Amino acid sequence: MKRYFLLLIFCVLTFAGTQAVAQDRASKERVEAAKVAFLTDKMELTADQAQKFWPLYNEYEAKRRELIKSYRSGYRQDVDALTEQEAKTRIDDMFVTREKELALEQEYATRYLRVISNKQLIKLYRGERDFTKMLLKRLDDNRASR
Repeated sequence: MKRYFLLLIFCVLTFAGTQAVAQDRASKERVEAAKVAFLTDKMELTADQAQKFWPLYNEYEAKRRELIKSYRSGYRQDVDALTEQEAKTRIDDMFVTREKELALEQEYATRYLRVISNKQLIKLYRGERDFTKMLLKRLDDNRASR
């Protein structure tokens, strides 16, 4: 009887965990869809521009995420546990990562400009900032209302 009870609890917890992952994925997809709509509007993209721009942007975002992910792999390590040399290495790695991120951004800015105008590129950068601010404000408002 204990086995069946434990099996039942395991199944319920597994199902609950799966549901949480699915909800998290759906939430991320909603945020991404909102971001696309927000930026498309801010940049005033034509249908033709949007069709060419978004695959480039998604490619850039994937490369950028991967770059940051590789840097942050040891990010949660306790700072007090680091030696001074290890801390210096972390700082040096941070600057190298930032340089790579800037080079990536410059590369994609050049590629974007084959599809959109300089003004639209500025609107993209401003729009990304505005969207992030809006998300953070909504999160803050949601936390305050709880």
